[in-house]
Amino acid sequence: MQHLKIIKLNYIILTLSILGVLKVKGQDTLILKNLKNISCVSIDAKGNKYISDDLLTLYKYGPDNKLITNVNNKSYGNIFSIDCSNPFEIYVFYKDQNILVFFDNMLNIRGEVRLNDFQMSNVACVSRSYDNHIWLIDMSENKLLKISKSGERLAESNYLNSITAKPINPYKVWELNGQVHVADSTIGVFTFDIYTTLDKTYYTQNFSSIMSSTENLYYNQKGTVVKYNKLLRTLINTNTYIPSKARLAIDKDNLYYYYDNKIISLKRP
Repeated sequence: MQHLKIIKLNYIILTLSILGVLKVKGQDTLILKNLKNISCVSIDAKGNKYISDDLLTLYKYGPDNKLITNVNNKSYGNIFSIDCSNPFEIYVFYKDQNILVFFDNMLNIRGEVRLNDFQMSNVACVSRSYDNHIWLIDMSENKLLKISKSGERLAESNYLNSITAKPINPYKVWELNGQVHVADSTIGVFTFDIYTTLDKTYYTQNFSSIMSSTENLYYNQKGTVVKYNKLLRTLINTNTYIPSKARLAIDKDNLYYYYDNKIISLKRP
């Protein structure tokens, strides 16, 4: 009987090793051996993971962590960000080329926007709006803009440098529950309403990666996951320690951090 238990245990370990999924202290570690240095991870409402790496490849993995499909469009260059908040239309921003590409959920290209065509040549970050338009930060104008896919301006903020006396360096924009968030790692997070009127500023400085739920901001601050409650405006050290270079992703239940070719999930602190 003991011999059978050992055989069964070895079989389980071998199976997990082949799948690249390990469980350690309540954490799930997904090791993607064929990927080279994961650059972006975005998780849709169904649990599908959209992942990019330094090989300029975009991958889709299912909730069971099995590869569904992948595509390599080297002519676009490096992927700067992925937005799958609409699981049927994936926004992928190629910052070096200043191009936003739209993929369907099987990673077929359905369209693109060349932002240079709209005289927007210094775009810092891009995301999807709730109504399938585009949010972006144009540093040439120093504004938060909402545009249509044909380039029509739908909304624009006041000058961002009027918010603070310090120079700003936004690197991420996203919409959540009727609010548009703009992250600047040296100052914090600016929150606008959907008409681009500034609502709040959260001073959460010196972070390398940030994600948001309805109630909280989560960010990597020099290797520590910090939770910031937006309502109470309080910082909470979660006592969760990760590599300082790790970046964060989030879904409805879990927080993820990723680096090299690993994605580690943990329950939200």
